[in-house]
Amino acid sequence: MDKLRLLKEGLVANDLKGFVNETFTLDQYRSKMGEDQDVVVIGFRVSEKAPATDLMEFIERGYPFVLDADISSGEERDGHYQVFVEIERTPKFPGQLKELLSGVSRLTDNYDWRFRYFKDMKGQKFTEEAITETVPLDQESYKSKVLEIKNTEVAEFFNQGATEVALDEDNTIVVKKPYSGPIGMELLAMGEYNEISESIPGGIQLDEASQSQVAFLEKYLGNYDINKIDGKFLIRNGQKAMIVKKDRW
Repeated sequence: MDKLRLLKEGLVANDLKGFVNETFTLDQYRSKMGEDQDVVVIGFRVSEKAPATDLMEFIERGYPFVLDADISSGEERDGHYQVFVEIERTPKFPGQLKELLSGVSRLTDNYDWRFRYFKDMKGQKFTEEAITETVPLDQESYKSKVLEIKNTEVAEFFNQGATEVALDEDNTIVVKKPYSGPIGMELLAMGEYNEISESIPGGIQLDEASQSQVAFLEKYLGNYDINKIDGKFLIRNGQKAMIVKKDRW
């Protein structure tokens, strides 16, 4: 993108220098324009609201392949804002992302871009090849990759007992324990305990049937803090937690 185009958009080169983090995310946030399996969501982290708005408007007006660009409704805990960019999930995405970053680089003076995919915290250097290898570019590849990542997270969560754990395509966790039959639980949410615990309303159910179910899960699963709330089970392992639902006993 040349300087003339930047001027037409109301910005000049380096106008956003120092405001935009060089590490962006891919598929970490949900799409509002369609299904996640059809849309890649890019997240740019910006230190102030006005530059975030400028970046959002620049991207939205300047690239026909961008389905939508938006800014987070409020500040993050450290005062930063997110600019979300949605692009259709197709084999063209790596080249489209390269074109987008080329323009953003002129505004930000960022040329050493890095990206983090999904919940990966390490990140890697941006190249078209790295995007092609890391980001699913069609529906089936996306479903397969997300299921693989979730299975790893679920297996790491259940590390307190001698159990075999797997998550299937229906979001059902199947837990197997030696000398016992398998049990199935629907996974509703998983993440940091403070956030997950706040998302489930109501108080702990202390009736006899609920406490009997909790005791069974504690004995079967291992050393976890388990409570039944609003007909669901909140399972805690250190700073992590998940909400599951179990209909059959």
